[in-house]
Amino acid sequence: YWDSYFTMLGLQASGRTDIIQGMVDNFAWLIDELGFIPNGNRTYYLGRSQPPFFVLMVQLLASIKGEAVLLRYRPQLEKEYAFWMEGENKLNAEENTHRRVVQMPDGCILNRYWDDRDTPRPEAYIEDVHLAERSGRDTATVYRHIRAAAESGWDFSSRWFADGQHMESIQTTDLIPVDLNCLLYCLEKTLLQIHRQLPDRTATDIFKEKARLRKHAIQQYCWDEAACFYMDYNHVNN
Repeated sequence: YWDSYFTMLGLQASGRTDIIQGMVDNFAWLIDELGFIPNGNRTYYLGRSQPPFFVLMVQLLASIKGEAVLLRYRPQLEKEYAFWMEGENKLNAEENTHRRVVQMPDGCILNRYWDDRDTPRPEAYIEDVHLAERSGRDTATVYRHIRAAAESGWDFSSRWFADGQHMESIQTTDLIPVDLNCLLYCLEKTLLQIHRQLPDRTATDIFKEKARLRKHAIQQYCWDEAACFYMDYNHVNN
């Protein structure tokens, strides 16, 4: 999924808008058909997506063909947003996580990477089994962390390891990734831009507030003043 966006940047430089258009249409079809864009076009990837770059793909096409492109893909942008935010209304102080959404201590909602399955990945089955055995941890939890890291596209980086060294300590779903939340902030801002062109102001107010709250939460939880750098935030141990 996300690799394709960087391919599109090369296609833009090469003047191949026709291929960019075809790729965006293919991704829009996946969202319409499945409700999200899977990690890859294989049935065993149906438990996870990848970083939500569809909004940047649509913006890239709009920069070439004009703002009407944003309105054309509004349904798919909204569907992908709904996929990432599914379950946000179920969250509370006692049950503060559901799939890809996490309620933070101050009530703000941020996102994490996830996979709906907690079994070894078919594309790396034996490696996952051996890793889970070596970890000495609950195997289903380890598999979920591995799969969530695959959703992130950073598979695999010490970014996801509790000890920063060994994959056996992987903790992906415990982390609020700054990149994911910035992409979703971009999606909220884009949906706000789209709805400002429409007569119904209700959605405009909703996305304006959602973007404001996410920006505040990213600053609150992911900005490290001492390091002058944005970091991932561990929502389990705060």
